[in-house]
Amino acid sequence: MLIHSYGITDPGCVRLENEDRFVVAPDMGYFAVVDGMGGSRNGAMAAELTLSTIHYYLDCSRGQSEVTWPFGYNMQMSLNANRLTTAIRLANRQVWKRADERPDFGGMGSTVAAVLIDGEEAAIANIGDSRVYLYRHGRLTQLTTDDTWLNAVLAKGTLDAALRDRHPMRNVLTQAVGSQNDVDAHASDLRLEPSDYLLLTTDGVHSVIGETAIDGVFACGGSAEELARRLLQEARNAGGPDNISCIVVAFSH
Repeated sequence: MLIHSYGITDPGCVRLENEDRFVVAPDMGYFAVVDGMGGSRNGAMAAELTLSTIHYYLDCSRGQSEVTWPFGYNMQMSLNANRLTTAIRLANRQVWKRADERPDFGGMGSTVAAVLIDGEEAAIANIGDSRVYLYRHGRLTQLTTDDTWLNAVLAKGTLDAALRDRHPMRNVLTQAVGSQNDVDAHASDLRLEPSDYLLLTTDGVHSVIGETAIDGVFACGGSAEELARRLLQEARNAGGPDNISCIVVAFSH
């Protein structure tokens, strides 16, 4: 299956600094977006440390018959899903350690949404509120789980639906890379089909323009680059209050 991909990032219309980062590594089948937190300098540091640690582990574990599993191996997931979750937990350890080095590093962290592709199989993992979507047969589906206060409350069914879109804590993260000593990365496996699209976004895209607008962009068609640029422009047209980042991965025979 052929893969065409394009990643793009932009500070947005309000913020001067960009704490988002992304990686497009088609030779590894690896794609990821991250959103750093903790102030402009520390947020960028956390984002870069997250990506570099994940990339290093995925590269070292590629094609190895014996891979070190410092957190154990989950037999319910594929090899690549285990590689991704291990890489993310190692990144968490590195960011947590860095945050402990100096008082001014306190509070630094990062979200992450990542995909690892091997042939027709894709492993998907995330922490925080960065997302991975599947666009298939005209339908947009979120593949990741948001680590937000709102999502946790909705899962318990204790918040009135009328209040959820205006609750002051709706976007507070319950988990991020570097937020605690260990984290629980969400992971899943997906069998790909020709004409599928995977979309990775930070919240500067999906929280600003919403899924209806994202669906509309994909419905109009286009190359991976055209779709990514259109999503960025939609977010800017909506005011661009946050950093904007996305990766579009298109599949074909």
